[in-house]
Amino acid sequence: MKLISFYFVLLFSFSVFIRLHAQQIAIGQWRDELPYALCNSVADADDRVYCSTPYAVLSVIKEDHSVTRITKITGLSDVGISCINYNKTNQTLVIAYTNANIDLIKNNVIINISDIKRKPILGNKTINSIYFIGTNAYLSCGFGIVVLDLEKEEIKDTYYIGRSGAQVNVLGLTKDHNDSLFAITEKGIYKAYFKDPNLANFNNWSKDIRIDTSATYNTITYFGETVIVNKRKNSSSDTLYTYNDGIWKKWDQEKYNPVMKLESNSSYLVISYQNYIRIYDSAFLFLYQISNYFPGGPVPLDAVPDDNNFFWIGDTYAGMVAFDIKQNTFNHYNLSGPLTVNAFFLTIKDNDLYIAPGGLNSSYVWLFTRAQIYHFDNTNWNNIYGANNPQLYNYHDIVTIAVDPFDSKRLYAGTWGNGLLEFYNNQLVNRYTEKNSTLHHHAYDPDTADIRVGGLAFDPSGNLWVVNTANNNCLSMKKGDRWTGFNIPKANESDMGQLMIDSYGQKWIQMRYTNLNPYSILVFSDNGTPDNTGDDHSIKLNSAVGNGNIPGNIVYAMTTDKNGEVWVGTEDGVAVFYSPENIFTGQDFDAQRILVEQDGYVQYLLENELVNAIAIDGANRKWIGTDRGGVFLFSEDGTKQIYHFTVENSPLLSNRVTSIAINNITGEVYFATDNGVISFKGTATEGGETFENVYAYPNPVREGYDGYIAIKGLVTNAQVKITDINGNLVNTAKAEGGQAIWDGKNLNGKRARTGVYLVFAATEDGSEKIVTKILIIN
Repeated sequence: MKLISFYFVLLFSFSVFIRLHAQQIAIGQWRDELPYALCNSVADADDRVYCSTPYAVLSVIKEDHSVTRITKITGLSDVGISCINYNKTNQTLVIAYTNANIDLIKNNVIINISDIKRKPILGNKTINSIYFIGTNAYLSCGFGIVVLDLEKEEIKDTYYIGRSGAQVNVLGLTKDHNDSLFAITEKGIYKAYFKDPNLANFNNWSKDIRIDTSATYNTITYFGETVIVNKRKNSSSDTLYTYNDGIWKKWDQEKYNPVMKLESNSSYLVISYQNYIRIYDSAFLFLYQISNYFPGGPVPLDAVPDDNNFFWIGDTYAGMVAFDIKQNTFNHYNLSGPLTVNAFFLTIKDNDLYIAPGGLNSSYVWLFTRAQIYHFDNTNWNNIYGANNPQLYNYHDIVTIAVDPFDSKRLYAGTWGNGLLEFYNNQLVNRYTEKNSTLHHHAYDPDTADIRVGGLAFDPSGNLWVVNTANNNCLSMKKGDRWTGFNIPKANESDMGQLMIDSYGQKWIQMRYTNLNPYSILVFSDNGTPDNTGDDHSIKLNSAVGNGNIPGNIVYAMTTDKNGEVWVGTEDGVAVFYSPENIFTGQDFDAQRILVEQDGYVQYLLENELVNAIAIDGANRKWIGTDRGGVFLFSEDGTKQIYHFTVENSPLLSNRVTSIAINNITGEVYFATDNGVISFKGTATEGGETFENVYAYPNPVREGYDGYIAIKGLVTNAQVKITDINGNLVNTAKAEGGQAIWDGKNLNGKRARTGVYLVFAATEDGSEKIVTKILIIN
């Protein structure tokens, strides 16, 4: 059992319509960039209400509507929340995960109970719902029922209730006034006597034959001395049944849409249908139907009543909504975030992060993900999707994005099957196909509309280069409104992926390695004269010595660093082209692997690790994302490991990191994982050629602050000296890119005393100098 103390972070305060804005974070801190529109479970906790998304728990104080967000960063042990519930007797919030992990929150302390997660149970371990009897939580699981003692904070018992003790997917549980337990499953309803001393014996559970024994029952509640259950019929129609005095009866309703959840308290029964919510009083009289949130239509997953005539709704798209039945008003708790956790490709322009949520499998086959773009301006999310660009409903799988370096309002999105999309001010303004560009369709697909764009990049002159797959005309350039196509022999033998332009203007293109194509990278050079195709050159690289010497066969990542060296990541680690300028000269240019010492042994850097992503920070250090081992930060030459983040030692959402992008203005590093995007505030930023807007933050440094103090706006690799007001040396530092950091301590490791401190910064040759001040209060 694991205990984590945490403090809720107030994100925004009270208003009728609440929007939470992302806040700047300190060096060394994490921030999640997850969707908060999908709320899947709600729990009333007297003075507050909790609502969960698959990735976080939201807490709303009812009195002032203040909102807090509880995530893996602030102490949750996992992601993938399936449901929550609050035990008022024990004042404990129970958080259940799809992998059977459990967190309890008691007195602002998070207690992790991972027994079920760690237990080697074959089959489905998902916790579907949580029901309380006293201070015991009864967890309806994919294999049976687990009883959790909230007082002792331990697993008390496990019930396998199927025939001969077989596993049964239990979806919910309730108890009536006669102490009968009802467990709803995918195959009928099981019944037992609650006071039976041996409920762990499957013989004490029996299938109720008075109701359909083969049907799926997805939700259940007990209200007004009546058990109410929903029989899942199909995607358009469900049937509600009631149980009283030993008799099941069909409860005929005016509506027959699918029922998502049944909830009740002593005064109200709430039925969440697929597109509306119906409310009944204690006499089962219909009171109200919620068919509109004003604005927006409901797609509820859960809705619970409280004792103050409020109804708290967890919605698929609207997030968390509160309805006051007396005033007939709605409060919306709309958290800014991307629409989904899908993140195939990340890119950053200045302070703006863009996510391409489309995707490809290992065979370069599309995943048929809706065409969307998620845009974070370092404060809010502005998502581009079908609701604000209806044409996008016709397209799918945006896999790459490039932002115009001279006009950040213009961006291009490459789709895997629908050509190239151009947006301006977040509106789709053009779609490029064979009809209006030099792009070509897939050579082996008769559908001429099937244009698969795998890579995009702007060159320093502002020309857009576009890679489209599996044809000899796989590379195009857009200069203003004019297109130029480039014919590369035998390029139709391979699918083409991402595009990278190196320091010498050479275009590096990922190639899909197959039996028909024994190459991993295509390098193309137009000698800096794209309008003259007569001097073009191309070469295909693979693992052969003299022809690339790439480790492995599949290239997943390529980038060029600040020294002009090209780093590539494969299924067998990392290699570096130290002399990419030699590729077309006949001189040696082969990639080399980096030797590192670990535990007394010399080996290749990340040998046998599949490397999905490589990014270069302002200090020319290498952030490397792997497929199974999390993310690493290495020194400029790759020989020294600075960080290694995994799900076990950090808030990282998954050990599978698929893309990395760095905001070199703030130093924030974004990691795309298969569980969504999360960021870490690094120590390096982009350095300038001159000192400009040099400042320190936080400033003043107040008592209790124990994080790093950053000096920003420096020349690359500037030397920094910190003195007290009398000129006595306190500490020294060297800028990492354009930022130096100070831990607030003197050379003896003691915390600096209250006072004003002077920061002297100079270029390495001493030709430029600047001074700024920091106030420390202890």
